[in-house]
Amino acid sequence: MVSLLRTSPTVATPGRRRRSMRALAKALLCGCFYYSGLTGLIARWFPRRRPIILCAHRIVSGEDPFFPGILQERFAADVAYLTRHHRVLPLGEVVEAVLNERPLPRGTVAITFDDGFADNFHLAYPILQRDAVPATIFLVSECVETGRIPWPERVAYLLQGTQRTRLEISLPESRVFSLSSQAERIEALTILQTLLKTCATAVRRRAVEELEERLSVEPDQAMMLTWDQCRCMAQTGIGFGSHTLTHPILARTETAEVKHEIATSKALIESQLGRRVDYFAYPDDNVCRTALDAVEAAGFEAAFAGAHHVGQTPVDRLTVGRLPWDLGPVSVFAAEVSGLLNGLRELLAFLS
Repeated sequence: MVSLLRTSPTVATPGRRRRSMRALAKALLCGCFYYSGLTGLIARWFPRRRPIILCAHRIVSGEDPFFPGILQERFAADVAYLTRHHRVLPLGEVVEAVLNERPLPRGTVAITFDDGFADNFHLAYPILQRDAVPATIFLVSECVETGRIPWPERVAYLLQGTQRTRLEISLPESRVFSLSSQAERIEALTILQTLLKTCATAVRRRAVEELEERLSVEPDQAMMLTWDQCRCMAQTGIGFGSHTLTHPILARTETAEVKHEIATSKALIESQLGRRVDYFAYPDDNVCRTALDAVEAAGFEAAFAGAHHVGQTPVDRLTVGRLPWDLGPVSVFAAEVSGLLNGLRELLAFLS
């Protein structure tokens, strides 16, 4: 069935208004706690007992709805907050202590990035260096090898850069999109990324090829890290892990290909950087039995999943939880990392 999707003017529905009001209330409350110094005091006097591992992706110099990320100045403020009020330790040190049930300083934090975008080197790395903060970057290794961005960002790149005002596709299902405005392109991007995450990897690859053919955009350049940049960072406290070869949704991928994606990525990074790769991060936080078996067979010491695995007891070394890096203001980030927001949520749940 063919559907023509058009973007109607944004309507302030009751649900959208409630979400906006909640977000505003959270920002105001966190701002009051942060600028009064209360958040810092809580972080210092009542630090989290368990370490947390933060997961970021892109650091950006300006707002871009097609390529969202953490604004560089906001990232600098977030890192400065962490160095003042928390202990930022290398990922390996944190994981080794957690898995061996050895104590860590309260308020310990580890920083990770997924995918391996070039902005990690150009924008994030100078801030990490300035504050002597360690981090680990999980590489989509074929993207570093070829310079091509992972498929979710490639879809965004195509929709942002095309001169076409209409898109008709057959995969993963027959659809027609109007691309006359930025709002329509963003809506098309959201729908396509959602659809492509739910189809088989082979179908998704053919669908992206179809998009490239129909939208006629020049290949992306210099958006991914290079091996030379990785080697440079590896000399000064930045670690590297695997995020597969091509960023597939592992649960939608054939078993043999899952094994290839995981084992070959590890081997490629090790050969290029000349050091052992011990850690793996699941693309899209998608964990399945086939992936777990492949990670273990490849010899990884630990693997990292999403927020729903945070707080598990005991910690499973193949599904260590990470918290997404909050994209909001530093006051909200600080409240989340310090545990203040979680405490407020528990209090509200108790009172309700």
